[in-house]
Amino acid sequence: MQKLKWVLFLVLFLVLGTVASADLTFYLVDNFESNSASRWFSFGPIEMKVVPNPLNSKRDLIAESCGNYLLNLSGKANDWYIGGIGTDLMLDASSYSRLQIDIYGSINYGKLRIELYDDDNGNSQIEQDKNWQPLYDDKWAVEIPILGPGFTRVSIPFSAFVDDNPGIGDDKWNPSNQRGSAGLARLQMVFVSKEKVGKVDVGIDNILLTY
Repeated sequence: MQKLKWVLFLVLFLVLGTVASADLTFYLVDNFESNSASRWFSFGPIEMKVVPNPLNSKRDLIAESCGNYLLNLSGKANDWYIGGIGTDLMLDASSYSRLQIDIYGSINYGKLRIELYDDDNGNSQIEQDKNWQPLYDDKWAVEIPILGPGFTRVSIPFSAFVDDNPGIGDDKWNPSNQRGSAGLARLQMVFVSKEKVGKVDVGIDNILLTY
């Protein structure tokens, strides 16, 4: 009986250890299950609102992992540009290697430009000029297509992001808290229409950093 107790204790210890390790394998930016987008700011002519996830008559494992809500973004293009959203993270992201996001596309297609800002001057701020470009910190960017209706899970390694403002900051991807830096300071998403006077109507969900 005593031996059985020790076996059960060991199994429980291993399970709890596995769960604790699993908790550290990703950082959830947002999944909108709070029915709120309060941590996000918007810019440009874009409408941002949390809505119920669309129902799918067919089995869709990605949709099933997206919970009850997603963030819907829509708007009409002004010379391709529709606007975007952002959130300040101030996070040591040195343990992660990629950004993952679930995108609910539409018949309008278009492109999604994702921007990451790392804090190079160590003041936990992103100072910007009149054109909203960072003055002292790196901006890293990647563009991905918005596909047709339904969910697409996109996993983008940080190595795919390119330095969008060479000569500003230190031109090195270093999202850690070393030397007083806030690490990965900001995440922005900019939406671009497929056509010059087109529009975008897209949903995003399960935004996270992972290995």
